[in-house]
Formats: sequence, structure tokens, C-alpha cells
Amino acid sequence: MNDAKPINRYYTRKQGGTVLVTVLLVVAFVVILLVEVRKTVTYQANLNRNLMNRDQAFSYLIGMEELAKIYLKKAFENEKEDVVHLEQAWAQEDITFPIDGGGMTATITDMQSCLNLNSIGIPNTSGGAGGNRNSGPNAGRNQGSANAGTGSRNPPASGRNGQNQTTTGESILTTLLEKLQDNTEIQPAALAAGVRDWIDTDLTPSGPDGVEDLYYQGLQIPYLPPNGPIAHASELRMIRSFDKLTYTKLRPYVCVLPKGEDNKLNVNTITQERAELLYAALGGKVTQSKVNELISARPEAGYDLAGFWDKVGPDSTIKEDLKDRIDITSKYFQMDAKAEINRTRVYMKTLFIREEDNSFKVVSRYFGKE
Repeated sequence: MNDAKPINRYYTRKQGGTVLVTVLLVVAFVVILLVEVRKTVTYQANLNRNLMNRDQAFSYLIGMEELAKIYLKKAFENEKEDVVHLEQAWAQEDITFPIDGGGMTATITDMQSCLNLNSIGIPNTSGGAGGNRNSGPNAGRNQGSANAGTGSRNPPASGRNGQNQTTTGESILTTLLEKLQDNTEIQPAALAAGVRDWIDTDLTPSGPDGVEDLYYQGLQIPYLPPNGPIAHASELRMIRSFDKLTYTKLRPYVCVLPKGEDNKLNVNTITQERAELLYAALGGKVTQSKVNELISARPEAGYDLAGFWDKVGPDSTIKEDLKDRIDITSKYFQMDAKAEINRTRVYMKTLFIREEDNSFKVVSRYFGKE
């Protein structure tokens, strides 16, 4: 008798299918692993290449900085008068240099053709530019309590303007905002007062429009104002009522210099794009069409101060503190540079100060487009 058991063909076929599926899963896993390894290797290679390009671009930009200092010095060393204007060699729109794998471009801008935000906290040299903010019962309470940049929170009132006295920079900013704003619900004077309180060193609001630490501490996400100089114009977005639209409209007209005392506006370098700033700097006492004419009819070698005021008109009622802000020379310049190497771009802004010996020194350096 044959005792051999019959072969279970179904079971054999089932086992063969399981092995096949297992092999396919292993193959799929190995393929996925290889793809991921290749992606990781490619990513690391690209990252290393981009980092190398970035470091190389950074080195090129530092070199561009040195070239800009030489360029600026040569532009002024043959000038007989200390007048800065847009027909000088430094004022070219783009300075371009080819480099391996790309190129560099740089533009030099006069930083005294914009309103220095840090000047808004500087008290007036006389009582000419602003009036008393608040003549009510609280008017005397805040007198003599603020002076930006003095290092004291409560300087004596003697020889200083009171807290309710509008500063010249604050007056210019208010007039500029009145010119630019469409939204009348946000009062320009309140915005300007907020900027002043953001900068000044005391804790007392500058009149009824002012706002100090208590306001910001009461927000849903509380923070404190610096009570010191603004480091970047984007800080405006942190100040009460400065929404995105207001900031976007104001941004082309304002800048930040390290000292509030550097508050002069050079009428020889303000362009038509910033004509509203010149209008505000003249206290709104000259029509916008007249301001546009002052810029378009500017002599090729720029105005001298007497010629500028003659052009404005002898009958103008511009106050002395505003007149003191007008100048025909500059000492701060900014280089906006870009280096591109194999599609890797690096942006840098460098602020220079012009010293007495006509040399230029780096004041600050900022990386990024804005």
C-alpha cells in the first residue's frame, strides 16, 4: 500500500505568492531608501554649494564696500564747495561689476534726502516750529519731562521745551502724514506723537495724543517701547495705529540715522519721488506745485542756501526751526548692494559717514533686501 500523502497544490501556490510579495516589498523598500539617500545627498550638495556661494558673495560685498568708500572719496575730493548734489559721480543709479558666475550691482543714496525718524524726539532750538499741545489744566504737569538722547528720564525744565511742545521733527512727520494719508480716522498728529514717545526717554505721554509704556503693557500681547533710538524703520509697525498701509506709504520718505541730532534735509538730493517730504519740511507753507518746481528747476550744481530761499520766495512764512532743517550738504550715505553667484543672491545695505578729512567710515551694515 502506498502511504505517501498527496501534494497540496493550493498550499504550494499560496506560499509562492507570499514569497513573491515579500520580495517585491523588499525591492520597493530598497528603491525608496535609495531615492531618499540620493535626495539627501543632493540636498546636502546643493546646501553646501549655496553656502559656499553665499560666503563668496559676502566677501565680494565687503570688497564692494571698500570700493564704495574709495568711490565716494574721489567724488568729493575735487569739489571746491561743500555742496552735495545729484550731478556728482557718486549719484549714479547702478554701479555694476562682473564676477565669476554672476555679478554685483550697487547704488549709493544720500541719507539726508529722507526724514531721520530719530530726529522726531529732539527738542526744538526755539519755539518756532510747534505749538502747545495742551493748554488745559494738565499743560504744566509734563513740562520739561522729556529730552531724547540725554540719557536722563526727567531732565530739568530750564532751557528745554516742555513735553507738550511739538518738536520740529514731529511737526514735519505730521504734515507728511497729512499729505500721504487717505484714512482720516487715524490722526496724523497722534501717529507722530506715538513715534516721539517711542523714542524719548521719559515715561510721560507727550500731550493728549501721546502714548507710553502703560498702553503697550495693556495689549493682548504686551511689550515695551525702547525709549531710545529706533534701529530700523520697520519698528514703526510696533507703534500704536501704524497699520500696514500707513507704513507702506510712509516708508519711502523715512530712514534711520544713529543720532537724532543728524536732522538736516539736503534740498539738492531730494527727488520728485520725495517731493511730499520737501513740502512737509517747509511746513506746508509752500504749495505742492511750487515744491515740484523747486526740484525740477534745481541748478545742475545744486542750490546754495541763499539761492534756495530766494526761489522759495522772500514772503514765505516758514518758521525758523523748519528753516534750520534745510541744508545743501550731507554726511551720511548708504550703499545698497547685491551680489549674485550661480543664482545665489545676497543683499547688503551699508551706512557710511563722511568725516572731516573726506574719508568714509562704516557706521552700520544690514543684510537682507529690507
